[in-house]
Amino acid sequence: MSIISGEGKMLHLLKSHNSAVKAKKIAKPEYRESKCSSILLLSLAISVAIILLMFVGLSYTSSAMHELSTCRQKIDEFEQQGIYSSPEQFGLALSYCTVK
Repeated sequence: MSIISGEGKMLHLLKSHNSAVKAKKIAKPEYRESKCSSILLLSLAISVAIILLMFVGLSYTSSAMHELSTCRQKIDEFEQQGIYSSPEQFGLALSYCTVK
């Protein structure tokens, strides 16, 4: 025989040998994920995403700066060799590095 109490717990009534009634509480198994763990997991995921985006952004910026530096060095070498006949040509060549 089972009875459900007001707390949502089930009471089993067991009869012993002398017909005395004993009540035994059995909690209903409930599994609910707490809101706290969901918030922590979401915060962790956002933090990892931000860190990865920063790493990718810094890597991209570093490679772009290196490429710009290499381009300017080559144009400076060409100027020293006398390839550009005027300062306008040299300025135009330098602008090519920033357009890339």
